[in-house]
Amino acid sequence: MARVTVLGDLLRTAARETPDAEAFRYRAERLTYRDWDALADHAAAALATRGLRHGDVLALLLPSTPLYLVAYLAAARLGAITTGINVRYRKTELGHILVRSGARVLLAVETWHDADFRPMVTALRPHLPELVDVAWFSAERLSTSTAAAVADIGAPATAPEAVVAPDDPVAIVFTSGTTGVPKGACFTHRNLAAVAEIEARRHAVGAPPFQKHLAAGLSFAHIGTMARIAIQLAHRGASLIHDTFDPAAVLEVIERERLEHLGGIPTQIIMLLDHADRPRRDLSSLRSVLIGGAPSAPELIRRVQDTLHVAVSVRYSSTEVAIATASLAGDPADVLATTVGKPTPGVDLRIVDDANQPVGAGTPGEVVVRSPAVMRGYWRDAAATAATIDPEGWVHTGDVGFFDDAGYLHLRGRRSEMFIRGGFNVYPAEIEDLLARHPKVARAAVLGVPDGVFGERGWAFVVPRVGDDPPTLAELRAFVGAELASFKRPDGLTVVAELPLTPMFKVDKRALRARWDEPPR
Repeated sequence: MARVTVLGDLLRTAARETPDAEAFRYRAERLTYRDWDALADHAAAALATRGLRHGDVLALLLPSTPLYLVAYLAAARLGAITTGINVRYRKTELGHILVRSGARVLLAVETWHDADFRPMVTALRPHLPELVDVAWFSAERLSTSTAAAVADIGAPATAPEAVVAPDDPVAIVFTSGTTGVPKGACFTHRNLAAVAEIEARRHAVGAPPFQKHLAAGLSFAHIGTMARIAIQLAHRGASLIHDTFDPAAVLEVIERERLEHLGGIPTQIIMLLDHADRPRRDLSSLRSVLIGGAPSAPELIRRVQDTLHVAVSVRYSSTEVAIATASLAGDPADVLATTVGKPTPGVDLRIVDDANQPVGAGTPGEVVVRSPAVMRGYWRDAAATAATIDPEGWVHTGDVGFFDDAGYLHLRGRRSEMFIRGGFNVYPAEIEDLLARHPKVARAAVLGVPDGVFGERGWAFVVPRVGDDPPTLAELRAFVGAELASFKRPDGLTVVAELPLTPMFKVDKRALRARWDEPPR
């Protein structure tokens, strides 16, 4: 690996070599790499006057605006560590992250959409002995002037000299908590440099520079920004920032900017394809669509190909491993629709059994990953770290999958979501992928629920394509039974208008389980 550069130095180099290149577009603002660098210096000095020092944690309760990224790089220059808090979170979730991270300084938006954060934080302050200062920002300030927002942190000054080493922690990314209490994955500068290097290896001559990247609505607290910011800094891309995900606005910007590449999680891509504006927008500039962040149903891959006539690529990663697999240029449609590609060069990946022993092609097991880009561990949680990273450095993802004979990874779902029906292991993701192909089904989720005879049984929650013509349980059982074993057919059905989503746009299965407990009608 080449000499590791810390995050703040990457920005300094970008500002020196390409000062006038666009870094961000956000509403009416245009910020260059020179702007980003200068604002980060100002913010670093102001944060230092508020008590932020090397090794301290800066928490950002901010929407996805340029201030978030300025503050992140400012903290990095001080040798401090940034953790983000999704603005869709509320009091309990805020308190959990602030306590677990031990944040010393908090930058927070006063109100955002329907949330008023001041009273939440005020109520939490007695329980946050490590938090010494909070800087508040109006939504209007964040939406109109990043420079003015930086000035609100504090007056210009000279930041203290900080010696920042590659192995210093720089980011804490909290998991979404879909299967338990959120944990903070900690990354060092060296880890983030490795993310950028591994990404570059996917391209024959390195990642192409100066690309436009549409950052549409996904929280910057997500791994997609926190750990992959080094990619933008290394390749001087321009981020077109939308602070919320609005399918109509995304379709408009694709047409106006003639974007060639689009990335998103499956939920976002489905919303774009389903939107009424999509047929009337000129999307002919698009050459590729990257789908990542959550498993993609084969039907979605085929639909993107058939509707947009673009090359589709898929990627598999997690909060803890940052980067793992990707499809290859030229992969045929059936490979794209059924796999998540091969391990990216620089990433080791294997499938292991319950004894942590590798298994052969075609045998399902847990996906484990090892690379210079994986997290150093869970912040302030030695027990969880030891349970997730084994003595050889393999991160146990909790995902179940298998390799085919060609070395492509097939995912079966989460170990924690697997249920046992009459002695047979059932993975909901396999059934969900098939249900998504039913002509009456728009989206589907499957849970294992208690049963007195079989131990557990499968329950499907389905969003119909046409509201007044939902599928029946008999239709779905026949459809699944024609392709899969009989014990994988859903035993129950609840028709819903929408599936509940987590703040990271994943299906919230804990919310669905609570809905089943009502019980369903």
